[in-house]
Amino acid sequence: MGAGTPWWYRIPTKPLGVIVACGVAIAVIVSSPDISTGGIVAAILVGGCAGLLTQFIQGMAQARHDERSR
Repeated sequence: MGAGTPWWYRIPTKPLGVIVACGVAIAVIVSSPDISTGGIVAAILVGGCAGLLTQFIQGMAQARHDERSR
């Protein structure tokens, strides 16, 4: 990882996924007017899916960057 790597390449994947997961879960909980236990569980699941998707997309972008830099 030299000086030419983009900023998103240097961000650790797991912490970014956790931050996105928490942010999405909190946003779903806050945006729901009357949330129940099932809604909180659903918000956590949606947040987890968003976090995993973020990690997957970042991994794909890193692989593409590595492929281009060869």
